[in-house]
Amino acid sequence: MDTLSSLQQLLNPQKIAVIGASKSKGKVGEIVFRRLMGSRRRLYPVNPKEIVIEGHKVLADIGSLPQDIDLAVITISAAAAVNAVEECAKKGIPNHIIVAGGFGEVGEEGRKLEQKLKNLTRKYNIRILGPNSLGIFLPDENIDTIFVEHGDKALDRKGKVACIVQSGSVGVEALGYASNTGYGMRAFVGLGNKCDLDEIDFLKYFDQDKKTNCLGFYLENIERGREFLDAAKKTTLKKPVVVLKAGMTETAVSAVSSHTGKLAGSDNVISGALKQFGIQRVYDDEEFCDATKVLSMLKQAPGNRVAVLTAAGGYGVMCTDFIEKDENRAPLKMAKLADATKQKIKEATFDFTACENPVDITASADDRMFSQSLDALIADDGVDIVICIAFFAPPGISENLIDIIAEKTNSSDKPVIVFTKYGPFTDNFIKNLYFAGVVGYPSVGRTVRAARFLVERARILKRLGQEE
Repeated sequence: MDTLSSLQQLLNPQKIAVIGASKSKGKVGEIVFRRLMGSRRRLYPVNPKEIVIEGHKVLADIGSLPQDIDLAVITISAAAAVNAVEECAKKGIPNHIIVAGGFGEVGEEGRKLEQKLKNLTRKYNIRILGPNSLGIFLPDENIDTIFVEHGDKALDRKGKVACIVQSGSVGVEALGYASNTGYGMRAFVGLGNKCDLDEIDFLKYFDQDKKTNCLGFYLENIERGREFLDAAKKTTLKKPVVVLKAGMTETAVSAVSSHTGKLAGSDNVISGALKQFGIQRVYDDEEFCDATKVLSMLKQAPGNRVAVLTAAGGYGVMCTDFIEKDENRAPLKMAKLADATKQKIKEATFDFTACENPVDITASADDRMFSQSLDALIADDGVDIVICIAFFAPPGISENLIDIIAEKTNSSDKPVIVFTKYGPFTDNFIKNLYFAGVVGYPSVGRTVRAARFLVERARILKRLGQEE
């Protein structure tokens, strides 16, 4: 079986064996089995110490499993897991997720166990995700092997971002937090120690996956660097590829070694290579979520001229500073508005409206004024991106503004990004914007940075297209 077919079976299994399934509250085998019960897949718990778990008959050993299992999730300790993989392989099970740590990251003995797993993949032609992996989570399929809390109920089930992470905790914490303000994930894959399956395998899989339109990677080391770059360059012509590469300093590189048991390369070399091959690099978990969110929801920007619409003048000035600030990312500039645009806005609002960019329609504005001003900015040929600073505190502004902005966003060829704050209700308003199809952020800096990601994406496509 080729890798793509095998990963199809791994990520969409019909029959799943859980080795070490348990009914003891809090045990990894109990949590994983309980989560998988929502998947509507056939489950086969294996544990010699149990008889029945949640109405499922428990098999005493792996040898008692049927022949057509697609995936074995192995929740037992490191040494026992190696033996379990071999027994599963003899049974003809093609795919394995190993949750346990205690392998290459802990020293020589662990490395020996990891080498045994590698030998088993070759001997039996099987695939292994891990070890030291949280496994997989596909929200729309309710397939979930993650045994730590991860905000799964808050994530949008119809998301389009594939998140492939080397550190499970970075992935689940970042995505769990991002879900507070709306985040859509197609799939989560915890690579763990990568004794077999690695970032290249999943890059190639999600490149072909029709439900995925953006790929995000958290990586500490890239062993097959050139192969990853070549594959990512092909993917990024169709779908954005975002990489959070940790291990920038010498101390951090040493920490990578103790975390995964592997060495990481020079950060300057990696950064230059990612840029050359059209991969968008981010530097922390917040950037990772912000970039993948905006790139999965909005088209690339046609240019870098930004118009700012605000009912709070101070935030308009602050936004201008962020736009005109020199950054390593794609440069932005304030759009020069056409006279006709300014006239439309004045007619829709007040004689005293400040119609130079940023456009300040003041706290006296209402929903209609906001709507017509936004129309005017979107229609202006000198504007490529609109940043909409939407506040719900002014008396004339209602929650209907969410639907108004959504209607403009969904019918516009130009990206519209929203910055909003509303005290303790901020997260909820941004989440409501998200579910209406609007990209929103709770700070000026993050909003402007999101615009840079879109411009960066457009420049990548233009450059790579010229190289073709």
